[in-house]
Amino acid sequence: MWWRILLICLAYLLISAHFLRYGQHPFAISFAVAPILLFIKQSWSSRLLQIVLVASCVLVWGVSTYDYIQVRVSMGEPWTRLSLIMSSVIVFTAIAASCCSGIIKKRANRNPYG
Repeated sequence: MWWRILLICLAYLLISAHFLRYGQHPFAISFAVAPILLFIKQSWSSRLLQIVLVASCVLVWGVSTYDYIQVRVSMGEPWTRLSLIMSSVIVFTAIAASCCSGIIKKRANRNPYG
């Protein structure tokens, strides 16, 4: 289960770095500390992290990818490598979101007496 937590933390730190790059410090700080919710052993905390990661795939990485590619195309520069990199970031974030489901299942199946 440690690797799931690691992937989720890395995904949130990646999103935080994205916001930090553009000087949006409140968003950067909130995304950087969001994995602390994993210490709460209830399913709503992991589900909230999962929903935010899925929304980030579309609203952060999807929009950024579109904007970056539009800039590259308008300047006449190559954009295929950029699209591959951003696609891999989107896939990584989606995998981290699916790891939240694994954490929820593990915690639900854990026996409190053993």
